[in-house]
Amino acid sequence: MKGMLMDMMSAMMPLMKPLVWLALLAFIAGVLLVLPKGTQWHKLSRLALWIVTGIGVFYIAAQFMGMLLGAQPSINFGDARKFEFYLVPFWMLGVAALAGAGILHLLQRRRGS
Repeated sequence: MKGMLMDMMSAMMPLMKPLVWLALLAFIAGVLLVLPKGTQWHKLSRLALWIVTGIGVFYIAAQFMGMLLGAQPSINFGDARKFEFYLVPFWMLGVAALAGAGILHLLQRRRGS
């Protein structure tokens, strides 16, 4: 069972960095969609809120599962070919995404969406 879970985690690793960029794009889109007054973009802004929240929860769950398997899951934002390693743990990415979701939620409540 542990071997199967490690194989699944290894198979997901190439998709983790694009997921970070998706969360960032969803956050930016959510902020841009909630800011203009008099538009009807609030439904898309709420979708962005749910995407960012889901990605944040996913990263925190992935950190927890990785720790249960005895790994230290993290993403390298450096260039491995140049031996640059800027490792960021999954939990930090999850907390950042949830903080972004909180900002989106506050903006939406203030706007009255």
